[in-house]
Amino acid sequence: MPSPPRIPELRHIGGRLRMRHLELLRALYALRSVHKAAAELGMTQPAASKQLLELEDMFGVPLFQRTRRGIVPTGFGHALARKADVLWSDLSGARNEMAALAVGASGRIRVGVQQVALPVLVPRAVQRLHAEHAGVTVMLQEEAHDTLLAGLARGEFDCVLGRLMLDATQPIFRTEVLYEEPICVVARVGHPLAKSSRITAAALARQDWLLPPPQAPLRQRIDAYFAQHGLTLRAPMAESVSLLANEVLLRTSDVLSAMPRAVAQHYAALGVLAILKFRPDWTLPPVGVVQRAEVEAAPALQRFLEALRIEAGALGA
Repeated sequence: MPSPPRIPELRHIGGRLRMRHLELLRALYALRSVHKAAAELGMTQPAASKQLLELEDMFGVPLFQRTRRGIVPTGFGHALARKADVLWSDLSGARNEMAALAVGASGRIRVGVQQVALPVLVPRAVQRLHAEHAGVTVMLQEEAHDTLLAGLARGEFDCVLGRLMLDATQPIFRTEVLYEEPICVVARVGHPLAKSSRITAAALARQDWLLPPPQAPLRQRIDAYFAQHGLTLRAPMAESVSLLANEVLLRTSDVLSAMPRAVAQHYAALGVLAILKFRPDWTLPPVGVVQRAEVEAAPALQRFLEALRIEAGALGA
């Protein structure tokens, strides 16, 4: 039985590893072709092949298998390419922060956001941060929960805001609960149920609804609630997680929907929607912030987290 390969010590690898090696590795992993990777990086195919051989010699293991259709990463190649992505993102973030400092700014942070945190928490935290630290720039990107966590793991975000679902508890992540809030049922201001003081589950079941998709945790809570009461909702008018689309549909029809309290209160304060006098126990995971466990927060991110905690405290009160 052959002995397992011996990976060299980091000091031996570090003396030879260059940024061009990491750049090539990322291109090879993404494109699965030496020819395409070379073209992407503006180099010849022989030069790319030579650098790949250098990489494999550095680590003492094959990183890709050569096939007729291109190249396929080995287990070693998968492991190294994933870490190369994280390192590249970290270096890019450091470079951007230094560039901001060079022009007198205080830093730049990349924040992935779930929809639940967008209407209220994020604007308030960004405004507070800007008032206290005007040089910090917050780059916001809204995505689905699983997309955000995958991006965080690759180093594409400094933190992620949203529901702390089970997959956020992985060892590679560090989580912090910001606040918990109940769910409210909402309708247009002139809806027949808007002024009713006694609303039953049966009365709600007779209405048209705008609901999240079936796989969404809130949808599952709603369906389970009515099933427990021996009721079945009609087929929803629409299934949507778009805040803009939901607001328009609610405002222009007699449909009902469910929203986190902070979001519902935001629209109610604008006179757009009414919160019905009905308090269902549709609990969802708390809203929180997720960071990579092994990465220490930069000063700019620490300031943003402080602003989040202050504003989240007001929302959870």
